[in-house]
Amino acid sequence: MKKFKSFIALDSKSNIENLKIVKKLSPLVFGFKIGYRSFYNANADKLIKEIKKNKSKLFLDLKLHDIPNTVGSAIKSLSKIKPDFLTIHISGGSSMLEQAVMTIKQQKLNTKLLGVTLLTSLDSKDSRTIYNEKDTQKLVKKFATLANKSKLDGLICSGNDLTELRNFKNLIKITPGVKMFNRKDDQKRVAFVHEAINLGANFVVIGRELINSKDPVALLKT
Repeated sequence: MKKFKSFIALDSKSNIENLKIVKKLSPLVFGFKIGYRSFYNANADKLIKEIKKNKSKLFLDLKLHDIPNTVGSAIKSLSKIKPDFLTIHISGGSSMLEQAVMTIKQQKLNTKLLGVTLLTSLDSKDSRTIYNEKDTQKLVKKFATLANKSKLDGLICSGNDLTELRNFKNLIKITPGVKMFNRKDDQKRVAFVHEAINLGANFVVIGRELINSKDPVALLKT
């Protein structure tokens, strides 16, 4: 069976629940995303082992952002886990990004380093307040240029920004916060699943909407 180009965000209250999700959905999806809630929760080691046992890709979404030396040390501490994908904030600057890339090479990891552009919870008002740039797509393009120059492997970007990033063909593009149905939540810059893929996303991240549905397996097959 061909796997859907998606990572499932494991955001349940407990990793016992997350383990059930992995066992149920691993044949259908490319991999699973572990963020703060699951990584710092009990049984995180069991969850990671289950993902790897099912030959799914491990997407560790820790959004590293600190001084270069600290980020390098963080990556060294993750070398035993060997994540397939790891996120880092592009806004941390070129020195931090280059340190991260160098540490991955030194540790001989096959980890793909993904640069976070602008969080999907932020809009033009936030962009202007934080970065003095009201055009979010212009700002995202600046971030992508820096990521490319620093030799990152890919980008975390909104579906709204994919068209602007179409010329960055060498960078993997993963789109979080995609919608399966119309909904209202804390995401401001979002797109529907198939819309994002058609616009150039290599993978999408699906979370609460799928996990909380009555039949996640059936929904993935539609």
